Amino acid sequence: MLPTLHPVMASPRMISVASGPDIFRQKLANSSEKLFVVDERSGNALGGENIVLAATRSGALDAAVLTGGVVSAVVPEMSVFDIPFLFRDEAHAKTVMQGPIGAQVAAKFADKGLVLLAFGKQGFRHMTNSKRPIRTPADINGLTIRVIPNQTYMMAFKALGAQVVPMDFPLVYGALKDGRLDGEENPLTTITSSRFQEVQKYLTMTGHFFAPVAFIANREMFEQLSPAEKAALMAAAKAGAEATWQAQVDDAKLQELRGAGMEVVDKVDRQAFVDAVKPLDPEFEKRFGKELIAAIRSTK
Repeated sequence: MLPTLHPVMASPRMISVASGPDIFRQKLANSSEKLFVVDERSGNALGGENIVLAATRSGALDAAVLTGGVVSAVVPEMSVFDIPFLFRDEAHAKTVMQGPIGAQVAAKFADKGLVLLAFGKQGFRHMTNSKRPIRTPADINGLTIRVIPNQTYMMAFKALGAQVVPMDFPLVYGALKDGRLDGEENPLTTITSSRFQEVQKYLTMTGHFFAPVAFIANREMFEQLSPAEKAALMAAAKAGAEATWQAQVDDAKLQELRGAGMEVVDKVDRQAFVDAVKPLDPEFEKRFGKELIAAIRSTK
């Protein structure tokens, strides 16, 4: 999550951002025109991502960087990107999100009081749990798994046989530690930074969802900016987003988790997992459109 932007009738403008990618904040604070003074707010102090999203919509925060699966609860068109096993790899996801389909989704933010500044990468999400190695969908059956409070995420894990518990992120570590949850799913960077290896024994590299991050701003604040300020804010967000796309940290994080004693299943029968969620296809086509999903899958 990012810093906040509070516009004031002066120059440079104070901009409040929920804490997040360093490049975004640095570009805002260090632009040659010195258009912004960044007032960074800690995401943890503010609360979970849903609280930060609500604060950005209301104008209590000016800007934030949030997990795509959280934002899509407010901008449901964005949840097309949450469809399990939709993207072949990171390059495929980037091409889609920076192309016409991404622009089509970005246009839906305005009605929600938001402006999409850029799409970045959180990465492919993988499963951890404390009970057993997961090698096939059958191994998930009956496990209590936390997911983002997001309809697509919940549908997918129910189809895989999990007992699904939607839960805000700040509560997850404690619930894993005391056994209320058997497992969770996240990118490797989140698993390591949250120290889930302390309370989870098994990691399975399913890559079931690809999680973008959304660099967003409060629409009313954005519309009050001058053309130069808008351009600087967009440029800073795009630079921050590009830094996330360029980051290659999974190998190091995987080594860190192995070193901490996690048992890693890094070779799974991907097709078996794809087949397990395939019965959801008609519902996804109804929600998002068969042609749109086909266009995403066929993007080169």
